[in-house]
Amino acid sequence: MMISREATARIIAIAAVTAAIVLAVVALLWLDHRPRTHDAHIYADTTLLAPDISGRIVKIHVRDNQVVHKDEVLVDIDPEPFQLRGRQAQAQIDALQKEIDLTTRQIAAQTSGAGAAATQIRRARAQLALAHDTRQRLEPMLGKGYVTEQQVDEARTNERTAEVALDTSTQQSTQAHQAISDTESLAAQLRGAEAALGLAERDLRNVTLRAPFDGRISGLEIAEGSYAVAGHPLFTLIDTSRWYAVADFRETELGHIHAGDAATVWLMADTEHPLKGHVESLGGGVQPDNGGGAPGLPVVERSLKWVVIAQRFPVRVLLDGPSSDAVRIGATASVRVSSDHVH
Repeated sequence: MMISREATARIIAIAAVTAAIVLAVVALLWLDHRPRTHDAHIYADTTLLAPDISGRIVKIHVRDNQVVHKDEVLVDIDPEPFQLRGRQAQAQIDALQKEIDLTTRQIAAQTSGAGAAATQIRRARAQLALAHDTRQRLEPMLGKGYVTEQQVDEARTNERTAEVALDTSTQQSTQAHQAISDTESLAAQLRGAEAALGLAERDLRNVTLRAPFDGRISGLEIAEGSYAVAGHPLFTLIDTSRWYAVADFRETELGHIHAGDAATVWLMADTEHPLKGHVESLGGGVQPDNGGGAPGLPVVERSLKWVVIAQRFPVRVLLDGPSSDAVRIGATASVRVSSDHVH
């Protein structure tokens, strides 16, 4: 049975359409399990290096884009002002210690004087008691003629003299106790001076700015003689120990991406040598178009404004030991994620 040319053409067309549909389904399934995006860039953690103190920069040991190692000296600030502050604080400590020693000796003398005054009071009281008893014993005997009036007058005079002596001794004792000082205020001043010395020593240690980790200098635009201000960054240090590719995937693809999935990264500058890595984390949110998000959320703009399209979320891919010469912050990249889990 012969098949007409029209039937043959119809069969071929149906077969072609069927094949295209099958290929499209296969491609969609493949893409579902291997999401890919060209909207990605290279990233590394950075720190803005700022001094803890203010002062004139006397030496810069590095240059821009230089690789440095942890604890390597980067910048020296003039130490002289902080050395002088340390000497000033130490001098104040020495003076206060001497003043405390002198006051301690004075307190010992004052305490001894107060003790002597207390002894004098006890003697004056005993003399007053004796004079009082003598007067009381003699006065009844005056009417009987056993004693003379002169003897009674002497007894009364002795009693008044003893009373005055007791009053005087009491006043002297009170004054002696009031004169006893203490070293509490001086001790408080000494603690303040010791704290000032500690701060001066800390500032002196901080005149040398060191690298907190291995990395690469970036944004160095200062020269020796510049004035460094505490808390104001001098330059940036890139942490070269961990490099990432931050890739923006559509929200419809996130269900096929999991932490630990293997990833392949192509750099636009070198597409022939892909980098390996794995998904470290998926972004928890982005700033919505209406601006109602929380501060700190990344901004990922949608590419089309006239239709509703899927929002994209950043996925962070940790690269497996890339060459430091091959990666740079902000470099354009493409990322493909597979369902293979990296352990």
